[in-house]
Amino acid sequence: MRPALALLLFGIGGLLAQPLPPEVLALARIRAGVKQAVERLPDCTCVQTVDRFWKPAGKELKPFDRAVLQILFSGGKELFAAPGDARWETNPLTFMASGMMSNGLFALHLKAVFLDNVSVIVYKGEEFVGGRREARYDFSISRLSSGYEIHRAGASGVVATRGSFWADPRSYDLYRLEFHAEEIPPELLYNGISTAIDYNRVRIGDSDVLLPRDADLRTADVNGEEKLNHIEFTHCQEFHAQSTVSFGADDSAPAAAPSQPLAEGTLAPGLGVTVALCAPLDDRAAVGSLIEGKVVGNVMQKGKVLVPDGAPVKGRLRRLERFSGGSDPSLGDYFAVALEYLEIEAPSARLRFYAELQDVGPAVGVRMFLGVRRTSTQTLPGVGTFYVQGTKFSLPAGFKTLWTTALYPRSARP
Repeated sequence: MRPALALLLFGIGGLLAQPLPPEVLALARIRAGVKQAVERLPDCTCVQTVDRFWKPAGKELKPFDRAVLQILFSGGKELFAAPGDARWETNPLTFMASGMMSNGLFALHLKAVFLDNVSVIVYKGEEFVGGRREARYDFSISRLSSGYEIHRAGASGVVATRGSFWADPRSYDLYRLEFHAEEIPPELLYNGISTAIDYNRVRIGDSDVLLPRDADLRTADVNGEEKLNHIEFTHCQEFHAQSTVSFGADDSAPAAAPSQPLAEGTLAPGLGVTVALCAPLDDRAAVGSLIEGKVVGNVMQKGKVLVPDGAPVKGRLRRLERFSGGSDPSLGDYFAVALEYLEIEAPSARLRFYAELQDVGPAVGVRMFLGVRRTSTQTLPGVGTFYVQGTKFSLPAGFKTLWTTALYPRSARP
């Protein structure tokens, strides 16, 4: 028996010595990156803008309404509130009279696919998406192992999932996650449910963290009705708990309400702010890239300087899309560029920057125009979108955008 055992052990050792295929090593590194992103995700809040669409059976998909909520990720949970409110709820439908909403977009789906060891993953090769090389993997999760629960009109059920994800084959950053519900309980009256989430890295505090940039949730009913929620996440920032110290207070006093995200400072609405880029920005920039600007001219209110000239402004490139004029030859080729400035560093405080873009400054050799021009780019609260004509562009350092500060929006019909 000993020689046979020795041969068996030698054979196993030989197998272990074989190098793993590159796609297996890449998957391990993608998993490790997602694990690190989820575990290091700080308590943070974002503004969640949900454009909801509805398609009756046999008709076209049309806009239904727009919901704007604040989402808080804390302790592995997602909570929702009207922006600026301190009353957090676990169910986003608390703020809606009807329609469809979802949760789990921050981390729960990532945990199911990458961390809980319940998914079967198969490498499908590399694809070129928007000129970028991406590694694609397909996955499936059985209904028994899935934690994906669907609720509808008093009925609920757990579904299986099947989908794909795409990642950078060199940096192993996750780009996109798509999945479809399977084995849907018949009492839910759905023919299909699908979700697609795009990710990028966002500066939260002193770290770049992986967060959803946008997502699409689609459902198809057994009667032919369809719904689409297009969700965008903007103005993400670290969540801070507020505390106060008092002496001799009445013990019977009511407990303080749950603290809301600490805005170290805010600007009153209606103030004009001009921001100039500190470094050039061109068509090679990656969406999600951090950008820096500076305030041009003092921001005044009632004769008092609120923000001095030259104050640093931090933000990111929200969107960069290339389009052709198509049926309108006057447009030609152009880019839709969206900037999201987040914070002004004033001498005495960090100020949340939430404003509407009013105009853009001139740049040599570049023609620009404001206004929506039949593109997929949607107007988002606090995000400034403008359009640059040409097949290439470069915005120089000093390029100006003119903004008017605004209050945080609340859930509303458009």
